[in-house]
Amino acid sequence: MPLFAGLDLGTTHTKLVVLDEKGYLLHQAKSSYTKGTTTELDPQEIRDLAENLLLDAFSVIGKRDTALYLSLSAAMHSLMLVDETATPLTPLSTWADTSSLLLVNQYKQDPRVRKLISETGTPFHPMTPLAKLWQLRLSNPALLNTAFKCVGIKEFIWHYFTGHWETDCTTAAATGMYDPLKADWHLLALELTGVKKEQLPDVQSVEWMRKENRFKIEGLQLLPVLGGSDGCLAQIGSKAMRPGTASLTIGTSGAIRVVQSAFKADPDSGLFSYQLDATHFVCGGPTNNGGIVLQWWEEEIMGKSAPLGMLLDSFEQEAASVVPGCEGLVCLPYFGGERAPVWDAGASGMFAGVRFQHRQAHFKRALVEGICFIFRQLLERIEKVHGPVHRIVASGGFTRSRWWVQVMSDVLERTIDVGEEDADASALGAIAIAMKATGFLTKWTELETHLPFGYNSFYPNDTNRTIYRNQYQEFLRLCQF
Repeated sequence: MPLFAGLDLGTTHTKLVVLDEKGYLLHQAKSSYTKGTTTELDPQEIRDLAENLLLDAFSVIGKRDTALYLSLSAAMHSLMLVDETATPLTPLSTWADTSSLLLVNQYKQDPRVRKLISETGTPFHPMTPLAKLWQLRLSNPALLNTAFKCVGIKEFIWHYFTGHWETDCTTAAATGMYDPLKADWHLLALELTGVKKEQLPDVQSVEWMRKENRFKIEGLQLLPVLGGSDGCLAQIGSKAMRPGTASLTIGTSGAIRVVQSAFKADPDSGLFSYQLDATHFVCGGPTNNGGIVLQWWEEEIMGKSAPLGMLLDSFEQEAASVVPGCEGLVCLPYFGGERAPVWDAGASGMFAGVRFQHRQAHFKRALVEGICFIFRQLLERIEKVHGPVHRIVASGGFTRSRWWVQVMSDVLERTIDVGEEDADASALGAIAIAMKATGFLTKWTELETHLPFGYNSFYPNDTNRTIYRNQYQEFLRLCQF
């Protein structure tokens, strides 16, 4: 019987999850990046780590005379230029790259941009390849003109495995250059960026599969499946594909999303709408400020140096020692600028209500509560545009902290479900795509019964929810500062 693998190409790690045909977990592992920064990564390092993860998995699982369907997931909005030999001409810029900030501020009210937002479903922000390529056209047109392809990390890895330059509709949608109604690159986006259509990868469905590949292992037939973007796949992997169910993810950054049956752009440009397939669109809002805020505080403010897991454990222990509400201290954690719903890459963070009784622990808890307030603001926006949310499923690194998930439940005043199996939701979503491509699933909701694990539920504390309701009003005031 076949095996299924999901390879997730993230901002700080590459992760691999392998399941058998019955949905049982056989292997999972991840590798951290050592080169680059949050805004720029080394694509060749990511390629090497992906290959090593696969080789290590095969050595653990053992040789089997079977097929392994490998499906890809990747962080949205990455961009690099390559030549005809697939050699990078630039570093890999990530969603955190704000080099096009001045251009975005100059053109955000331009009628052409407003048209693109309404027709692509992607807000205009420096995170998007649209803005990055437009900026490159103005700053270095010669480089842009000589590039053979303009791609992201997913297309780079897919080409390494298959020899083809192809992307899927979810990843294309996140570029700000894709027209979901025509299922092709948007002509106005090509005009604004100066990019020729042949410089972009061909757009295929998430279930697109190639039988030929360059990765050969004795006793195993590797069959690559195109997969999608990490946000859309986390929706599938969280089993959050039913109406009224939201998936909430926090890793380095974060997002909350719901699924709609038709394309619907947010009229105020506060939310995205990314095509998954002909009848499913993943809609929601991302924040820049997730786990990276906690890491920044420990390393740069506290001056600590330790493995990330140890840093975050120490952070939680101290933050949890403070009462909910931090004795009036409120944080607006826009330390990395902010995406939804304000879409201001130049935004900055602040603390309000600081008094003599506040210690480091208060500031740490206020950071976490501030991140949770961002998600309450996004949830309210989603419900205003797309209707009520009845269930929230959480995933990402923050779910390893039961304390943080409980704070999130108290702030949102909602029950939050966390999967019992500690497997990456985006990688599981990639596996679901491979299963659907091969007929093991006929619709996305069948994953609910196909994966043999349930959920742990976190319920809001009545006392804490009242405290946070009042604190949230102060947070909203700070947003308008």
